[in-house]
Amino acid sequence: MKQTFCLMLMLLLAIGCVNTLFAQTLMSDEFDGTGQTLKSFWQVKDSEKSPWELKDGLLVAEAGFDQNLWGDDTTTRFYQITDQDEFDIETSMVVDYADACTVAGIVVYSATTKDSQDRDGEWVTLKLWGRGAAQNNNAVLQYQRRQNDAAPYVGTQADYNPEQGVIPIELRIKREGDEYESWFKPNAEGDWVSVSKVTNALQEPLEVGIYVGICEGEGPGRMTVTFDYFREASSPATPVDPRDRLAVTWGELKRY
Repeated sequence: MKQTFCLMLMLLLAIGCVNTLFAQTLMSDEFDGTGQTLKSFWQVKDSEKSPWELKDGLLVAEAGFDQNLWGDDTTTRFYQITDQDEFDIETSMVVDYADACTVAGIVVYSATTKDSQDRDGEWVTLKLWGRGAAQNNNAVLQYQRRQNDAAPYVGTQADYNPEQGVIPIELRIKREGDEYESWFKPNAEGDWVSVSKVTNALQEPLEVGIYVGICEGEGPGRMTVTFDYFREASSPATPVDPRDRLAVTWGELKRY
């Protein structure tokens, strides 16, 4: 009897741990720590490839080489695990890059979903793609799933083509079931600009977060990405005035 009780208790505890891991509500973060100690709800993939730190309320990452989010995910990725059917998330970042192909952005990743080529792993991402000398050293905004930007996904956002150097930008993705919608703010200010609305049946659990990488081999290229925050979108998609952003964080809405 005592053995049976202990086994049942262990099973219940194990189920509780799994539910905690895979049913987590996405949490906001203003990156107000120091060093390499993120809050416990974050996980980091390939952290050794792109040195990073928390400094002065920012998450700062020096992107490493041979890191991309296209045919495969080889980026340094900061993510939370969730099974939420609906969420609306945003991040603000400053990308400083030169002389290389680079990627940085926001992603909803499913390790258990097959892509169009029957490979494990599929995602929805909104990213700034910095381009090197072969493409005139300028950046474009891309909205993609794995190795695909066919309509209604967006490979190049119209009228947005900043030169390499310091590029502030805000990114936003909203999930409602299998529907994903995205927006961005050029120069990290003003109204949200619509990118596209797509359908993608991503299986849960989902890994939701931000990432960086230089998508070519070691050379003269460089990229530093400074993330100001990751949080629930605090205003309607359109219009929005950045002065009206709420100071309330997810952590205040749901204690952890």
